[in-house]
Amino acid sequence: MSTAQAVRTTRALWWGWKAEFSGAAEYRLDLVSGTLVSAVWLGLSIAPMLVVAANSATAPGWTLPRLLFLQAVWYLMDGVLWMIIANNAREISSMVRDGTLDALLLRPISSLVTCTLGHLYVQDVPKVVLALGLGVVSCLMGGGPASVPALLGCLVTVVCACCLMWAVGVLANYKAISQVRFDGMFAVTAAHNLARVPIPLYGPVLQVVLTFVVPVAFLCTVPAQVLFGDVDLQWVLVAVLLTAAVLWVTSRLWNRELRNYAGAMG
Repeated sequence: MSTAQAVRTTRALWWGWKAEFSGAAEYRLDLVSGTLVSAVWLGLSIAPMLVVAANSATAPGWTLPRLLFLQAVWYLMDGVLWMIIANNAREISSMVRDGTLDALLLRPISSLVTCTLGHLYVQDVPKVVLALGLGVVSCLMGGGPASVPALLGCLVTVVCACCLMWAVGVLANYKAISQVRFDGMFAVTAAHNLARVPIPLYGPVLQVVLTFVVPVAFLCTVPAQVLFGDVDLQWVLVAVLLTAAVLWVTSRLWNRELRNYAGAMG
């Protein structure tokens, strides 16, 4: 993507999200109800972590603060999933059917970014705020991060986790461009639900698979381990390199799929 295209894409994305927030502002009651539902859902999500913490013998090293922080990252991923990924995944098929994608491809902007990030479900924005609040509470309960580099490394890995979550959403749904009824959201939700459990609590085989084959560990477990000093900071570099590789593959596959797109009238 050229610099000029990146600027135009950013502007288009900004104006689209701004319109979404403006529309949501007209229905403030929906936002309030969305916040209440998000808070209840967060409470229900924390409940299993309390059970695990109460049986610490089966979860060595994973104290309540660590489990709560992992849950905070997981809930942030939940926000990304329902605020961005699920909403835009539905739009891909819709754009193919009604011909909107044809017009989009003629514009000098990135179709990948616009198609997969163009719509924002504002009612789930409170999940991000609640996740951040839970993260702060867990740090206060556990004595804070292991060090300043650990905190910075954690922030980097969380950003990488958001990018990986988005990439998983794209890879699970990009086939809808040529197969309009294709729906891969089950794969996204499966990866998301696997990430809510600390990877070290899985069996040895699953630990290897979920870390090095399907990198679910980098969605929630690695950020928590980096923050509390449970793993070496080299894992931050691994997360960055992995994210860069996955984003590159995602872009290549998206562009290749566009070559198979015949258009709405095709």
